[in-house]
Amino acid sequence: MAIEIRTYKTLPEEAKSIRLTVFWEEQGFVKEFDEVDSVAVHLVAFQDGQAVGTCRYYETETKGEYAIGRIAVLRTLRGQGLGGKLVREAEAQIKACGGKRTHIGAQVQAIPFYEKIGYTPVGGRYMDEHVPHQGMEKEL
Repeated sequence: MAIEIRTYKTLPEEAKSIRLTVFWEEQGFVKEFDEVDSVAVHLVAFQDGQAVGTCRYYETETKGEYAIGRIAVLRTLRGQGLGGKLVREAEAQIKACGGKRTHIGAQVQAIPFYEKIGYTPVGGRYMDEHVPHQGMEKEL
């Protein structure tokens, strides 16, 4: 599976479409798009010219710390390592611009996925809309 990951400074239509499919249609989230989209860097993974996954990252209020979020892969390609590739590419870009630590607000059901790629739970669990989440972080 040849995957190409492209980087965007503004939210591309491909990322919007994937997020609508995964978060709105499949998971029932309502507040999917926010002001962070206008300041975040967006990554989109393509397979054979088709957009199949996305994520975004941005620097938090603490210098050198970044948040990675809105990690979404189309259902037909889940379980093939694409989510990990997106996160690792975001981490590489963050490290290249001086980032030292990353944070993810993980859906509780996805904690094992994030632990496999080096994230550790921090703090307590919280609700994001109707889904329980866990803060996780990783030193780069």
